[in-house]
This record gives sequence, structure tokens and C-alpha cells, in this order.
Amino acid sequence: MARHTQTLHRELTRRKGRHKALRAIDHELDRLEGLVESFGSRSARATRSNDPDLDRAIDAQVRRLLDLREKPHRDCWNAELDSNAGLGAQYILMMRFTGQVDAEKQRKIANYTRNWQTPGGWWSIHEGGPGHLSYTITCYWALKVAGDDPEAPHMRRARDWILAQGGAMRAGVELRLQMALFGQFDWEGVPPIPPWLVLLPYLPRLPGVIEKRLLNIYDLSYWCRISLVPMSVLYELKPLCRLPETQGISELFVEPPTERRFSFDSYTDPGIFTLGGIIQLGAKVVKKLEPAIGPFIRKVALGKARDWIVSHQDDSGDWGGIYPPVMYNLMALPLLGVSPDDPRVKRAWQALDRFMIYHPECDGLHVQACVSPVWDTAWSLTALAEAGHDMGRPEMQKHFEWLYARQIFRDGDWAVKNPDAIPGGWCFQFFNDFYPDLDDTAVVLYSLLWGGFRKGKCSRTEQVRIGLEWLLSMQNKDGGWSAFETGVDKTLVNHIPFNDLDNMLDPSTADVTGHVLETLGHFGFGREFKPVDRGIAFVKKLQDPCGAWWGRWGVNYIYGTHGVLCGLAQVGEDMSQPFVRKAVEWLYSVQQESGAWGEDCESYRDKQLAGRGEATPSQTAWALMALMAAGEVDDPRVARGVQWLLRTQKPRGGWDESKFTGTGFPNAFYLNYHFYREYFPLMALARYRNLKCGLKPV
Repeated sequence: MARHTQTLHRELTRRKGRHKALRAIDHELDRLEGLVESFGSRSARATRSNDPDLDRAIDAQVRRLLDLREKPHRDCWNAELDSNAGLGAQYILMMRFTGQVDAEKQRKIANYTRNWQTPGGWWSIHEGGPGHLSYTITCYWALKVAGDDPEAPHMRRARDWILAQGGAMRAGVELRLQMALFGQFDWEGVPPIPPWLVLLPYLPRLPGVIEKRLLNIYDLSYWCRISLVPMSVLYELKPLCRLPETQGISELFVEPPTERRFSFDSYTDPGIFTLGGIIQLGAKVVKKLEPAIGPFIRKVALGKARDWIVSHQDDSGDWGGIYPPVMYNLMALPLLGVSPDDPRVKRAWQALDRFMIYHPECDGLHVQACVSPVWDTAWSLTALAEAGHDMGRPEMQKHFEWLYARQIFRDGDWAVKNPDAIPGGWCFQFFNDFYPDLDDTAVVLYSLLWGGFRKGKCSRTEQVRIGLEWLLSMQNKDGGWSAFETGVDKTLVNHIPFNDLDNMLDPSTADVTGHVLETLGHFGFGREFKPVDRGIAFVKKLQDPCGAWWGRWGVNYIYGTHGVLCGLAQVGEDMSQPFVRKAVEWLYSVQQESGAWGEDCESYRDKQLAGRGEATPSQTAWALMALMAAGEVDDPRVARGVQWLLRTQKPRGGWDESKFTGTGFPNAFYLNYHFYREYFPLMALARYRNLKCGLKPV
């Protein structure tokens, strides 16, 4: 992994002056070392309030957060990341497809899958949510493959619910592909995923107007791109994994076999004269022409796909640091001539093993979608520092060293559309060199300020500087920041028939932009700095009429509003402006009688639920920090929220939170970050104490 100081200096020398637009801010960044020296000393200023309960709660949470460090080395924080049982079910099916069935692993994953089933028979994508048809089909099917009796009560309940929802013909696109691979669904009902899509970036440059209207894999979000390339191989070759009749799912179709009409019409806009209708027609033409594609084009396309897959595997064995692409690549590589004994394949299986967590209460294995150590560590350090913990201690400095060692000094896919930038971002996971993200980079840079620079560590100034430069270079044309790349926002992508979940774009979002603004503010940049001014203008345009901001990566309007208000305050925006006060009033309007805040994942589907749901510690903390950023620390309603956190904290620290407050894809995939309930309430309480004691926000 290229993360050493020597590599940094080599990259800086080789790419000197690559990003001309950033030369104008060199004089701003020259003061960086002095800023960090002074900032790092602030964390040693522990303070006490006039409220012993508040002090006790903060002290208890500091101790608890320190105890939660990753073992055995305890150099980072890394919590379990809940999503849903469907990923484990897919793992069972993948083992069967690849012929690599581990009976003990299958048994434990099946146990975990059953444990997630609701009394009504379905599986949901978030705690307490409605049933999800595709994942319920997947879980039922995987349990059947694992040996569950289809007439067992839990299987009958699942089957009855599936049929009541319209059955397997109403499954989503991804599940249709998976069913087709096992002969359970007709390929005619799977939208085309041609592997020659991989060839488009290699074509000679075309006239600008034409090129802007063509799509290629770099116009798709990274999380879709790295799955769709191997999925296109599966689609093109259409391998068949035969199952015994007893493991099939024909009973999940409402229609008898002779009456099933397979198509993908329902996944695009109706009407031939709409954009969606035109694209759907084009997809049908592509599908009809598939037999006419010559063997030469097919061979070249599959070869390019293989090269792309192999070149994008991390040294750790991952692809993109997330579960789905690892699964699909393990299914596709043997079809491309890569032996199951190949070291690259073995590393991929080992990578998936690192995604698994054992749950003794059900003797089950949880297959995580991802891991979040960089994110958890950066937020944990910031929370501890704001609580007054001495970050100059050697035991704390090793955490900052760990973050510095995670910085990525190599080009990733982001460089396709931003080739002049010098790499220097951070990713979310332990390993994901091709896809550092803007959100993590912003939060890490802020957290590093608390560490200061020890003597002999002047190279750290350069690392922070290059991280800031990369962050600034990734600003989109609209003034906002996306999660991973720039310019991945062609609305044409929304009409692709395979995009039934509407998750193939990576546009600028209010929450990421808010985090970037907050970090820039901590580094001393205000609205007179052009990138900041453009960022402010962007979030102002995105404000909802109710006063809140929609949250892309957290649930939902509370998360988005928290990110924006904290960012605006830190860059020196006037928080008495009407648009800010409107956001403040919205937050107060959704505060619960108990003093807390909560918002359900279903608010993405039903805006009437915006800011409404079961109270949670993380969302209460976000609301409190947003209000304090807007100057509301002395309002009694803020005190009520603080008292709720104090009242619900467990005796030795920590809070209970079963509701999902993290977002993967709105309406499709949610996350329960187990540490959100740990560091965000601590940050909120610490900021409250500091402000009440007269300490300025940092």
C-alpha cells in the first residue's frame, strides 16, 4: 500500500503543478503548520461545568469510548455495521454458484438470516421497517438452499407474504439477474448489461457534443460501476448453475409457467416519447441485437472487462471495499479463465471473511456490507478532543499516526474526470485505494487538527496540505461536493432500465458539502474564499421549503440539516439570516415532548415523516449540534434535548439505539452504525458544556 512519506514526496515531485487552479491558494495553506500547532493545544483544555450530571455523563462516555477501541492493537475504532440479512443470503447463493460451499459458514449465516425475519414473515431493510420483497425472496431462497424445510412455519409465513405482494415476477433487477443465473427466471426479463460498456472509455475522442451525450462506466457511481462490470460478464455469458428441484423457487410465482410474461418495461418512464421511453426502446433494440454481436467484439469486450476487474482489485483482495462487487467478481472471474486457486481469487474470499462478525446469541454470522474504521476513528478522536481529553498523550498520538498512514497517494477512478489533481484523500474502510471519498477526507482532516504536529513531523504538514488540495480540487461545477468523484451527475443515467433503485449517480449533496465547509472553516477559510462561497450558494439552493435539508448519507432531514448548519457556522455565515432561522424553527417543530429528536428511514419515501420517528441518541445529537451552531445554546428547548441524553445514558456510558440512522441508498439500503450512538452524543454534550462555560466553538 502506497502510504509512506517517501511515496508522498515522490508524488509531489512528479506531479508538481498538476492542478493549476490551486496555485492561488498556496499562500493560504502556507500558514497551515502554525494553525495546527495552536489547534492541537486546545484539546488539553478540559473544563468543568456547573452541572455535575453533565460532567459525569461526559466523563463516563470518554472512558467508554476509549474502551471501545479496536482490539488487539487498539489503534483505531471500528464498529459493527448493520445493514440487512439479504447480504448473507446472497453469500449462501454465491457459494453454491461458485461450488465453494462451506457447510459450517452456511449454517451460521442461515441462523443469522432466520434471526432477522419478522413475525409477519418478511425481511426488512431497516429495524421496524416494512417488508422488502426482493430481500425476502432472497432470504427465503437461501434458507431453502441451506436446507430449511419449505413447509416449516417460518418458511410458510415468508412464502405467503411474498405471494401476497405479487410474487417473484415483481422482484428487482439485481435479483432477476441472480435468479436467471440459477434458471429460476427468464433472461428476457433482465435489462441488458452489455460488457461493451467497458469499451466506451477506450474509444477515440469524439466531438464534444456527441461525447457529452454518450454514457460509459465512469458516468456511473463507483459503487455501481464496480459491480456492473462483473455483472455484465455474467449477463453476456449467461452461465447456468443448476439446482435440485427441491431448492428452486417456482412456488414464489403467482402466475403459472405458461402465463409468465418476462419484460423490463416497469423500470423506466412510460410513454414512447418520453426520455425514459426512448431509452427503454433502445434497450429493447440492444437486447434483440445481442445474437448479432460478433465473436470478435464479444471477445474484445470480455477481455477488457477482465482487465478492468483485475486492475481494480486492491492488494487486500477487495474491490471498492464493499461486499457486492467482491461477490460478483468472485462469480465472474472463473468465467474469464481465472482459476479458483488463483491468488487473486483467494485474497477475495479472505477479504469477505473480514466482513463477517459472529453473533453468539443466535450462533450466526453477520455478513457486513462494509467496514468503517477511518470514519469511526476520525469522529471518535474529534468527540474525545471536544470533551477535553488530552490528545497529546502518546496513546492518543498513535491514533493520529494511524490516520496519517491511511492517506492514499495514488490515482483512483476519480482521476478519470479530475486528472490534474494530486491524490491525497482518505477512504471509509481499511482498504479502498481506488475510491477515497470526500466525506471521510473532510472529517479526517478536521480530526487531525486536534493532534498537533510533534517535532520532527513536518511531513505531516505536507500530508494535511495535500489532503486539503485534493478535497478542494474535487468540488463540482455546481459548487457542491459529491461523495466520491466529480461530474458523475448525468441525469440520463436515471433512465437506464437497469437502474430500478435510482442509485447510479453521485451528485453533489448538502450533507457532504456541509462537512467540507465545516472542515474548511476549521482551517480558517471563510466565505471570502471562492470555493467556500460557491459551496454556500449550493446548499442554499438545496434547502427544502420546510426549512430543512435532505440527507443523502444519513437519516434524513435531521442529518442533512445538521451537516449544513454546522458547516455554515464554521465558515462565518451570518446565522441570523432568514433561511437559517427557518431551519432552526423546523428543528424545533419536530422536537418531541421528551426533548429528543428522531426520524424514520421511511421519511425518504414519505416526506410527511420528515423529522419524525422513534427518538434516537444520534439524531438528537445532530439536532442539538445544529441548533448550537445556529446560536441556540441558551434556548430551554436545547436544554431539554441535553437532559434527554443525560437521562437515557446507561450508567457506564453509551446509549441504546436499534433504529437505523445511516443511509446507503435511499429507499433501498440503510445502515446502523453501532458507534453513532457513542461519539455523536458525546460531541453534542461536550459542545454544550464548552459553550455554556464560555469557550468559543472550535
